[in-house]
Amino acid sequence: MTPVRMLFSYNNNEKVVEVPVIPNELPDIVQELANESITTNTSTITLLGNKKPRSFSLDLFLPTQIYGFAKNTGVEILNLLCYVADKKIPMRVVVTDGLNELLNIAVSISNFKYRYDRIENIRCNISFTEYIFLTDTAAEDTGAEVEFNTVTARMRNSAVAVSGVNVDGYNLVRARDILEILGMKVDWNAEKKRVVASGKLLDIHTEIYNGSAYCYARDLANETGYNIEYNAADKSITIK
Repeated sequence: MTPVRMLFSYNNNEKVVEVPVIPNELPDIVQELANESITTNTSTITLLGNKKPRSFSLDLFLPTQIYGFAKNTGVEILNLLCYVADKKIPMRVVVTDGLNELLNIAVSISNFKYRYDRIENIRCNISFTEYIFLTDTAAEDTGAEVEFNTVTARMRNSAVAVSGVNVDGYNLVRARDILEILGMKVDWNAEKKRVVASGKLLDIHTEIYNGSAYCYARDLANETGYNIEYNAADKSITIK
């Protein structure tokens, strides 16, 4: 049986923390509609409205000690929640079951409460509301300096030239090139503007240049279970 994973992140995976203990039941996603009713002399008419932002709640057990059934301690989860609340920024909740993505949603924290139990583990309840981005930041003209280049990707005993781009000193690679080296089928989810690798929607920072998706090689590696070593001297990456 494939284990279910739940990840919290912010700022396009600047920080990613895995929930150490998955709740017994995954949350109920509440989808409300902005319907209105008008009552006339003879009947009541319903006017169908737009969907409101989705919402859900989580009850989490966040251990502060190391347990065999927990992936890690839960202190980082609490720190992430406090950081997001202090900075007034949205976060993202992703739930996966192997290659199947059960939930991937940007959210704001409506409220959260927590307490320490008698052995100082944390019991936490969080209420989330879907966060709707007003602009597509990846499509905005930020004035960044963009330079296209070629990166050598090495895996096992082979080397392949892949498309790269340097954006203000940061190197990205074309997602399709790397994922195909790993033997994965690559698709694009136009609605969510994200890369799909063998059925899995990748929750990583993505930028579009000349109609292709470019990502950080390390993000691609982390999402697919590989390690990446980058050599700035010869603009090469080694996939392990």
